[in-house]
Amino acid sequence: MRKYVDIHVTGIHSRPGEPTEKVVTSSSGVYEDMDDGRYKLEYDEEQGNGAASVKVHNKVFVASDGRGMEILRGGDTQNRLEFGENLEYDTEYKTPYGSMTMKVITKSFDFTKSRNDDEMKVIAEYELEMDGMVVSDSMIIIEIKKSETR
Repeated sequence: MRKYVDIHVTGIHSRPGEPTEKVVTSSSGVYEDMDDGRYKLEYDEEQGNGAASVKVHNKVFVASDGRGMEILRGGDTQNRLEFGENLEYDTEYKTPYGSMTMKVITKSFDFTKSRNDDEMKVIAEYELEMDGMVVSDSMIIIEIKKSETR
């Protein structure tokens, strides 16, 4: 089953010595039930504004049991993130300004959906580490609703 959806993504990052940063993006995309039981969400987003704007194509896969998620990001920023309860994952984060190796440590993960799949929500709380040091306590919230305009 393939559906057009509205997507709201909230990213919250707390870095030592800095104010908490909250980034909210909204876009449209496509939701699909995969043959292997996973849920797939695909959408484009633009982060930042003006000359610092970065375009990203996202593919989000939620495990069939709802206990984990993989995010593949392409475009100006490229990386692969995996989340699941107590999962530690090493990734290379590529930006227009260079690459960084980071570790993603999931602290909690939750996936809920409505009975008719018209609404879904994914919440992952995690730490980002570089060189063995925590550089950010983070949270991503992805809210998906069936599009009313398509």
